[in-house]
Amino acid sequence: MSLQDCIVVNTHYTRSINLERDATSVDVVKSYIPTSRALRTFARVADSMHENQAPRAWSWIGPYGSGKSSASVFLGQLLANPDGDAAKVALKVLSKADKGVSSAFKNASKGTEGCLKVLLTGSPEPMGVRIVQGLTDAAEEYWAGKKGKKPALIKELRALSQQDKIKTSEIVGAVESLQNALEKTGSAGLVLVIDELGKFLEFEARHYGANDIYLLQSLAEHACKGHKVNLMLFVLLHQSFEQYAKGLGESLKNEWSKVQGRFEEVPFLESAEQVLRVVAAAFEHKFKSAEQVAISSTVEKIVDLLEEQIALPGAMSHVEATALFSSCYPLHPVSALLLPTLCQKIAQN
Repeated sequence: MSLQDCIVVNTHYTRSINLERDATSVDVVKSYIPTSRALRTFARVADSMHENQAPRAWSWIGPYGSGKSSASVFLGQLLANPDGDAAKVALKVLSKADKGVSSAFKNASKGTEGCLKVLLTGSPEPMGVRIVQGLTDAAEEYWAGKKGKKPALIKELRALSQQDKIKTSEIVGAVESLQNALEKTGSAGLVLVIDELGKFLEFEARHYGANDIYLLQSLAEHACKGHKVNLMLFVLLHQSFEQYAKGLGESLKNEWSKVQGRFEEVPFLESAEQVLRVVAAAFEHKFKSAEQVAISSTVEKIVDLLEEQIALPGAMSHVEATALFSSCYPLHPVSALLLPTLCQKIAQN
């Protein structure tokens, strides 16, 4: 019997996640592995949902493949209507990882239909127009399934979205109007997620004067203000704001850096141990009992040597390391240790 017959690779882990395409995918949510960093971030979000005044703007920064989009899809379901299938799966997965954080999300959404989500993927165009278009589409979909007269706000948003240029004050005003309308429906919040924000920032850098960078600042400040339907803002990037301002001069780079300061920065760069847990989840083994014992025995000898050289990741015990590296078979334990670092430096996660 060949290795091909004994090892199956879960294809979910071999493709990238698209925020808009996979937003309601039960399979993506089911396959998600909450890392320690993600759990801490989720806990902060749950705690801030109904606080009167608190930072509610986050920038998730990390290289390609570091799990930012997967985490945002998963978080989106934690904030969605708790009666939805994907939301139930997300809470179940989270409960296995951390019951306390899972309970916090349940309590935050209790008696509501969850949050209205506006999900955008960056592109080389003005960000302000795309945000208003996203608000309009999300509002139309939200009220389409509700009885009674639709709020006049929807027509106002549609008219605003068709303008070539939209002022920052008009966009923030539109967000607040949407919050007021959502308050009457008992919504738990308004969530704006912008993946690939760097593409919007690159456009801003090439067409200085679009003022999208100041729009981000205004939205972050608005999110901090209290409202019965709080705004939560998430932006996903590969590097910090000012790195996209190359060529704009030192003064403007400093301005962009100040805008970054309005966001709570979350570095999405996991430890080798966390990455290996994702790798292990991607392999499904179909070995006979004797074969599995032989693999574990060989791995344990290698772990003994690694432990002697103080080369095991983090604070992993001998037993934990043996189990983890056995799950990563057919990768040799030394290859498994090196791959996360090599991928972060010269390839993709």
